[in-house]
Amino acid sequence: MSGTEQFSQTVRGSGGVLATAATGTVQTDNYATGGHLSASGAADYPLSLNPAATIQELNVTRSNAALVITVTTTGGDEFQTFANGTIGSRDKWEIDHLEVTDPTGSGAKFDATWAGE
Repeated sequence: MSGTEQFSQTVRGSGGVLATAATGTVQTDNYATGGHLSASGAADYPLSLNPAATIQELNVTRSNAALVITVTTTGGDEFQTFANGTIGSRDKWEIDHLEVTDPTGSGAKFDATWAGE
């Protein structure tokens, strides 16, 4: 295996290949698609987002504990979460589909932005 000394230890990339600024890769998180999702009253629910892209980053900027957010990942896992305020997902979930419901009819406002590839 090849490598260079850094802090008196050999630094190796995956598979024993040295990863440097010249030979490695850097993920920049520049996503090709994105958008906004919002609701301003009970008539706007359910909200559904199912883009052709995989949602990599999700930022909920306004929500209410009465709202239920259902996330379906690209692997087929589904889970529900509640957001009383704001939440953010930074390249962690790989979201295929997102749905926001208002089961109590509260009419709570909801705003989110997303980006993906």
